[in-house]
Amino acid sequence: MEKRIFIIIILIYSFGFSQLKSVVIDSITKEKIPYVNIWVENEDIGATSDEEGKFELKVYTPKNIVFSAIGFKTRIIKSDQINDLVQLYPQLTDLKEVVIKVRKLTREFTIGKFKKSKINSYFGCGTKPWMTARFFNYKKDYKNTPFINNITLLTNSDVKNSKFNIRLYDVNDRDEPEGYIYDGNIIGVARKGKRTTEIDISKLNIKFPKKGFFVSVEWLIIEANRHESTYTTEGSKKKHIRVSYEPAIGLVPADTSENSWRYSQGKWKKTHKNNESALRRYRNKYNLLAIELNLTN
Repeated sequence: MEKRIFIIIILIYSFGFSQLKSVVIDSITKEKIPYVNIWVENEDIGATSDEEGKFELKVYTPKNIVFSAIGFKTRIIKSDQINDLVQLYPQLTDLKEVVIKVRKLTREFTIGKFKKSKINSYFGCGTKPWMTARFFNYKKDYKNTPFINNITLLTNSDVKNSKFNIRLYDVNDRDEPEGYIYDGNIIGVARKGKRTTEIDISKLNIKFPKKGFFVSVEWLIIEANRHESTYTTEGSKKKHIRVSYEPAIGLVPADTSENSWRYSQGKWKKTHKNNESALRRYRNKYNLLAIELNLTN
């Protein structure tokens, strides 16, 4: 009897399990789309398409799969309806803040300065895809240096040249990230170890929006970023494998959650206050991404 029940459970599990393998392409050009954020709706399960648009995802029972990529309409597809190709449809974005012209750089101004030596807390990514964002408010002082020249973050990577994506979000009427001020991926590359990683976006000619904007870090669940380490639990010598996707991004402590957001399960939410177990400098504070913006004229 027990053997029969066991067989029935195995059969139910097998029929409910699905290994999705597909390629994401542009519906018009048919070109492959890299670095698409893919997750199970309302769950912390997901993947990222690689440089050739390929992805794999394990799901149990039919679920809604959400595909999100900069420059394309977000698409939701039932997992049992996904075949060899997934098409995303281009989305026209009004990029009013993008100005294209030749500029002579004579002034510079840096905001969000941080000290590398004082940072010892990070946001990292396990096997669950997510994003985190920092809001930068506009100030009159930026009038003479309105262009965003480069973005500098503190990264800590256990693999060589791990990649991450930067999304530049507009702000909606609820002060949440929504829409883009630049309609494309901005890929950062973090060298191994604790580094200040600079991303030059001067050629994009992006002006600082008067409403402010969000700099969002998106972790890429791709094989090149995968890192495995072992650990043991208290009272046991048995080794367990921990999987992470690099890099980790440095944090500075903040008194409020006003400018710090995180995206998971398809929703943007404010970050939570750290508890008493956090490092002393970060205890009862909010985590804010360590990001510097260099502005020029």
